Amino acid sequence: MYKQLTAPDHVLAMHLSDKLTGDDIKQYKPILEDKLKKHAHMNMLVDFTGLSDMNADALIAGTKADLKLLSHIEQFSRFAFVSDKEWPQAIINFIHPLLPTLEMTVFTSDQSDQAMKWAAELPEVPKSQPPAFRFLPTSKDDVCAFEINGVISAKEMPGVIKKFTTFLEHHEKVRLLNRIKHFGGFDPMIFMQSGLVSMKLAAMKKVERYAIVGAPDWIRKIIETVNPASEDMDMRTFSKDQESEAWVWLGAELAE
Repeated sequence: MYKQLTAPDHVLAMHLSDKLTGDDIKQYKPILEDKLKKHAHMNMLVDFTGLSDMNADALIAGTKADLKLLSHIEQFSRFAFVSDKEWPQAIINFIHPLLPTLEMTVFTSDQSDQAMKWAAELPEVPKSQPPAFRFLPTSKDDVCAFEINGVISAKEMPGVIKKFTTFLEHHEKVRLLNRIKHFGGFDPMIFMQSGLVSMKLAAMKKVERYAIVGAPDWIRKIIETVNPASEDMDMRTFSKDQESEAWVWLGAELAE
């Protein structure tokens, strides 16, 4: 069951209980769309207390609504969740490294007033940051190197996509080096940019070696898991003090 909660107009607040249906999601969608039009900056509160199940229609409709929300994610600053279960916190722990610009907190059912107060606050709009993605010169024209330092913004990605797509178009096989100084996550609006999917598909076909230098543990574990399943691309991680070894493995040098 879906219930709209009383909240400041810039807060999308709802209580989901019992069994969630597709009709419940239909109530939520027009409210979301209306608030997206009215507010440049919003927060969200979802109270899961008493939610027991959802039917197939709710799952399908909910996925469509989530995609709508994701396309406007830059308008949101905070997500408050109210639940006495452990799974909301587990989801936050997984998502937060990728979306660090979003503040997400779980409150227990007896902290619902505190959750609403927190969700009603609009944090200051952060100042613009320098680009997090920087291409590095290399000694081989079929080796592309880049450095990540900070949160990758949607604003800088069109230039990155264009340059990397052009690089791929000029070579049958390529090698990559990714130097990670600090990975602060990325703006989710990157997913909505044209050219991103085709660039990734082209990279999957053409990249034969991919070296990641300075990867945090969670990225290193992902690479170690997926690399054996990749027949055409060999991915390896190197510590920061092993960057010279990564260049040797790629058969190139930094041209700085």
